[in-house]
Amino acid sequence: MTPGELDRFLMTMEGAPPALATVVERLAGPPAPEIERCAAGPLAPLLCATLIQQLAEPGGSAPDEGVTAVLRGLAQQQSALALLDVTDELLGSGAFVESYGTRLHRVFLTGASTPRPLVAATFAEGALRLAIAGSGDIMRTVVMLTPEEADGLDPDYAERLPRLLGAALDVWGAERAVSGALLRTLAELRLHPAAAAGAAFETGLHQIRSAADPGTDDPVAVLVTARKNLAHAEAAEECGGDAALYGTGIDAVMAFRRGDQLALRDVHRGLLRLLDERANGFRRGHVPAWRRSRAEAGFAWARLVTILTRALDATTRPAWLDAWPMIDALLDAYALDRAVVPVPGAVDQDGLARVVRPVIASALRGRETLLVQLRVAAVDDADRVGRLREIVERPDTSTEASPDDDADCSRLVSLAPSIVAELGLPAATRLARQVDDDALRMMEGMAYNTVVRHGSLRDPVIAGLLDSLVTGLQPCADYTGSVRQSFDALLAETVTFLATRHDLQRSAAVDYLSPARPPPREARLQDDFADWLRRGPLAGRIAVEVPNVATGRADIMIGFGVTRFFIEVKRELRNSSRAELERAYLAQAADYSGTSATLGMLLVLDLTPHPAGVPHLSECAWVTSCRPPGSTVDRYIVVGRVIGNRSTPSAYSRAAGH
Repeated sequence: MTPGELDRFLMTMEGAPPALATVVERLAGPPAPEIERCAAGPLAPLLCATLIQQLAEPGGSAPDEGVTAVLRGLAQQQSALALLDVTDELLGSGAFVESYGTRLHRVFLTGASTPRPLVAATFAEGALRLAIAGSGDIMRTVVMLTPEEADGLDPDYAERLPRLLGAALDVWGAERAVSGALLRTLAELRLHPAAAAGAAFETGLHQIRSAADPGTDDPVAVLVTARKNLAHAEAAEECGGDAALYGTGIDAVMAFRRGDQLALRDVHRGLLRLLDERANGFRRGHVPAWRRSRAEAGFAWARLVTILTRALDATTRPAWLDAWPMIDALLDAYALDRAVVPVPGAVDQDGLARVVRPVIASALRGRETLLVQLRVAAVDDADRVGRLREIVERPDTSTEASPDDDADCSRLVSLAPSIVAELGLPAATRLARQVDDDALRMMEGMAYNTVVRHGSLRDPVIAGLLDSLVTGLQPCADYTGSVRQSFDALLAETVTFLATRHDLQRSAAVDYLSPARPPPREARLQDDFADWLRRGPLAGRIAVEVPNVATGRADIMIGFGVTRFFIEVKRELRNSSRAELERAYLAQAADYSGTSATLGMLLVLDLTPHPAGVPHLSECAWVTSCRPPGSTVDRYIVVGRVIGNRSTPSAYSRAAGH
């Protein structure tokens, strides 16, 4: 039977796959080229199933030349679906992986360089799975997953890469030599439109693992940062459900820390709803076995929330009518039941317990009735003495008085990590000194909810750009308190404007972005941006062409009472590099902030030629500072670049040479 006749015969058969595999198996030693051809085509899963069946039989084996032909054929496979089936078939056989796993890993590494992005991603997944199973070179796998230029990746490949990086971090995240390269690539993918949501999600999961690491100095602050990343990912449809699930788990921990019973119960209800939706999704789709630990992690979050809810109720009830159930709830929360590991990966199971132990100890201090119950219980039941001892003794342990600054810092980190993250430590410290602990917890709840709400409203690329700008503004002494809140509102509007004007599909009616002769003046950008601000939450605060500002005329002013921010608008026809824009226009933009907050903006309409494409959005805004000669005060300027003079992407293509 010729290969063509075999193909037609198999296509017409109506038997089950095992019957087809038997037909292939009974072929009398087909030549190696025919095996190679089958392995490179749609029959590859059947061929591999036959191979596995031969190995599974008592005393079974496969001729080495046949396996070699199969591996050569797999390296030429062009179907992502067939390759996925082959990978599941081969990696599901321990005998095959043990005998040929290293050779298969080399085939997958070679295949990952194919120019077909979906097939390359499938090869990369197979190589990662083998390396995780211990049948491949870990460092070569990491090198494959961490390309030098992530921004140049094909969108179809980039979209699938964060999931692989996250799986690698699950296993090797504790190894700094490996995790450093993986995290750098994830950070670069945060700026790739196709991969931004997935990268934000995987970054958030890694931060949860970091919070559970005993070596992390401030695990609660890391959890707040992780929650922001998960909120960004939740806004994207492709990974919103998983991000919502993990984010809700963090919400539970934070609600427990501030003693918010209502919020904790709301979180519990929300988590159960998400789990129901997740179960329905699993029934409609297939979750590979190697990713099942993440698929089932939601149930660990549900158990964690149950433990925290019972423990919070135990520490706030005025009297214990039934002591032992309450004690058990308290013990479970204090030790975070060993079965609860709410994020996959190699983490210390005691790690998250460090986040809730201070809450338990704080609740027990001053509650002498509860302490008496614990002590009686410890005497009454010898089997629980060891578990109770730490709780009984810790609140009685006296600590030496610390300086006020250290005490304020410790209080803030413990009670108000979200406020610290949003306002910075100096401003948060000044605020905390004016209120008691109960008021600080209430404010922390409001700040945390604001962080989550803002994160869920923003595209991950926009969120990443905003985060980088906020980080760049931190050294500014005026960037604090109400001034920061006002400037952040302007900053959010500006970044959204830049993102919208960067995408011609959303700005089709904006004529100054397209090539024109003569080139448009900067007044077109000035009027457009001012109109944008007037239509948003800053309406009523906008003024244009404001005279007598720093002995000149300011293009746009945004007023918040006595605080005013000025925006200088320019156009550039020759050189739009960062250094040249700052050299040419920064001094003027900074001069307007001489009598108000040392914060301002420079908006430039870039009309330079773009024969080979335009910069990424993340490269179109940055923070810089300027200090006039003889001055001792730095002015901080956010520079935004609006790309004009743009052709359609098809104009960048060139006919192939013949």
